[in-house]
Amino acid sequence: MDQKLADLNKIMALSANSSHTSGITKNILELGFIMLSSGAEVSRVEDTLSRIGNAYNFRQIEVMTITNCIMITVEDAEGIISSQLKRVMNISVDMEKVRACNALSRKICSKLLSEEEFSKEIEKIHNTKSYSQLTKYFIYMFTASSMTVFFGGNLMDFFAAFLSGFAMCFVITVVKRAHMQNFVTNFIVSFLVGTVIYVLVELGIGQNYDKIVMGNIMLLISGSGLMTSVRDMINNDLISGMMGFLSATICAAAIALGFVTVVSIF
Repeated sequence: MDQKLADLNKIMALSANSSHTSGITKNILELGFIMLSSGAEVSRVEDTLSRIGNAYNFRQIEVMTITNCIMITVEDAEGIISSQLKRVMNISVDMEKVRACNALSRKICSKLLSEEEFSKEIEKIHNTKSYSQLTKYFIYMFTASSMTVFFGGNLMDFFAAFLSGFAMCFVITVVKRAHMQNFVTNFIVSFLVGTVIYVLVELGIGQNYDKIVMGNIMLLISGSGLMTSVRDMINNDLISGMMGFLSATICAAAIALGFVTVVSIF
């Protein structure tokens, strides 16, 4: 009877430890998900998750990251193995969240957090507020108009680009709610904005259609995504680098196709 009770206690202890290991693994994976979906390069994600795993004294931790997927397997001090996987469907650029994740990883490496504390910190990062919608409108309008002047546009083109930048921010906000593929989203946005620019030029608000278009294109091209893919390839993460480079190329083709369609129609 005593032996059965001892075995039962052992099983319960192992179960509790397994649950704890699984919970910590889930939190580590969620942190990597935030980093990857916010524009961090693959090598940074893998290094950060590995450091956190070592801080929790895992006997072994293996992290495999590609552009749209993170896989992690850990073995704790009791020999309990936990393996989890998470898909990353949409990638944007949010350096504030990447910075917050880096700060959290350094905090954990200096002082371990409990599973509950770890979860709360991740929730805080998830709830990190981006720029307000009004600020985004201003950024789009100012950037589009400034780049139009940079490419040789005149004062009238500046005002036309200012208005088309507002239209672009509005269209992107609406289209993203449909959660469509990036190719379709970029095509729709570039086509609608190209149409708005054409109308503005026809109304006499702008004069050089091509200069205004170039100013607006700069808002759509994912320069950070392209550079991240190149950095991944330099770090020998060839699969992720090639996937990111191909994704950036396809998005650029969709943008070009949208504006070319407007020119072809009108």
